[in-house]
Amino acid sequence: MLSFAPSPTWQTAVLAANPRAGLLGSGKARIASLILPRIYLSDYFSACDEHLLGRLGITHVVTVMDREAAIPECIPLDNRLRISIMDRADADIQQHLSQTTDFITAALAENEENNVLVHCFQGVSRSATVVCAYIVATTYYTCSESIAFVQSKRPIVCPNVGFRNQLQAWSVQFYGNNAKHPPGHRTGVARISDGISERIRELKATAGATPAIKFKPPKAAAS
Repeated sequence: MLSFAPSPTWQTAVLAANPRAGLLGSGKARIASLILPRIYLSDYFSACDEHLLGRLGITHVVTVMDREAAIPECIPLDNRLRISIMDRADADIQQHLSQTTDFITAALAENEENNVLVHCFQGVSRSATVVCAYIVATTYYTCSESIAFVQSKRPIVCPNVGFRNQLQAWSVQFYGNNAKHPPGHRTGVARISDGISERIRELKATAGATPAIKFKPPKAAAS
């Protein structure tokens, strides 16, 4: 049986023929998917759409492609990160995962209004691996759990087998904490604080005054 393996330059040929459209210029790939609060995953064409970037409030862009992307000028140069890499199983994406994770983390921490878009050509393999790496680093999800979560938000996601193996190898450093929490989940003091604040808002709405809140720590589990 014959099989078709696209040439590494096929994406360049598509973009050269029509930089705003192409084989994947429409349909399921032609969207920006919200993966986590303030983090989007998309294809090349969405990343080049100034109107879309403005509508989503995108302030930072991570490009994971082996060619320059025509990112609109509304995204300052300092707010862009480009990782030059092909979508090949033998390409070394692991060496970049700490950099991309740090960039995304810093962008979100800088300002609560910041939103990050991560893209490659289709929003399927390279950029998806970068987003999965961020999830693993910030939520204690395993490699396979992070991929499954991102696929639940963007079904066409499918990192190539080489990237999956590298993501697995890179993520081992985060397995010291066995607790698994959904992306964006808040625990410990932060979660307690959220609960108290919500209760205060509820009581204000019904009584019109701020009540005295007494917090009793939970009993320690029996050994």
